[in-house]
Amino acid sequence: MNPTLRTSPSDRTRAVRRLRSLTMCTALAGLAAVGGFGYLAALTYEGDKAATTTAVITTPSTTSSSSTSSSTAATPSPTLQAATSAPTTSTSRAQVTTGGS
Repeated sequence: MNPTLRTSPSDRTRAVRRLRSLTMCTALAGLAAVGGFGYLAALTYEGDKAATTTAVITTPSTTSSSSTSSSTAATPSPTLQAATSAPTTSTSRAQVTTGGS
């Protein structure tokens, strides 16, 4: 049987400091990697060119029925088309069984 050596308080303190340092460096490196990859992705991805959104503006053609001048027309105000309805969702009951045999 091998006897285990007791560690001194200074050995434990040094080990905890080393572990804390390693943990902090790993966390900072991970944070830097996420930021770096996010920046790289933002620079290189141009988006989906086929997914363009266009707004359709319709202007009603109205004319002025003024008897003094036939060359003036009322200024039409642009109107937007009504929005489409939101997709409907369906709900169903689900059964979950855990454990047991």
